[in-house]
Amino acid sequence: MKDKLDKFWVGAILGIVGAILGFMIYGFIWAQANDVTFMYFYKDVFIGTSFFTDKIVTISVLLDVVLFFVFMRFNWYNLCKGLLAVVILAVPVAIYYY
Repeated sequence: MKDKLDKFWVGAILGIVGAILGFMIYGFIWAQANDVTFMYFYKDVFIGTSFFTDKIVTISVLLDVVLFFVFMRFNWYNLCKGLLAVVILAVPVAIYYY
């Protein structure tokens, strides 16, 4: 199974899915903590203001860092390269919104 999934493109797709999932997890936690809906978080906090956007992008990518750590422990180096590419590409996005 490692031979089939230990590919750069699999890691890149997993990184994008991980960032989206990280965004959704953070959004739902934030919405629950502030007693609002997820749509309020998305429309008014993430899109509506530029003050929190860079911080939300950074927190969303943290799930990819956890995935990177886990797959490095199992020696899936090519998959980790894809994950790392997504994390590195997220840095200019966070800087842009900063």
